[in-house]
Amino acid sequence: MRKLKISVEIIDDNGKELVKAVSKKDIPYLKEFEHNGFEAAFDELETAVLLARKEASEKAVSEYVSSMSKKNKKNKKSNVRSPEQGES
Repeated sequence: MRKLKISVEIIDDNGKELVKAVSKKDIPYLKEFEHNGFEAAFDELETAVLLARKEASEKAVSEYVSSMSKKNKKNKKSNVRSPEQGES
């Protein structure tokens, strides 16, 4: 088997990488297309591509949402004033 590698990157407006997720799946060799028949081998290839894309996308989105959530919590904490600080 050969490997299919799909990566998903989320970048900011300046091109800086915020998140990168990678998924690898086995895919059939050309000889398997000939031996197992085109339809069966193509189905195996297509399934690997779809699963790898889904896995990489889900990882990237999950990581991005998690990092944004952490930043929001951090920002909220820094904006909260203690009773000793009073109101502005």
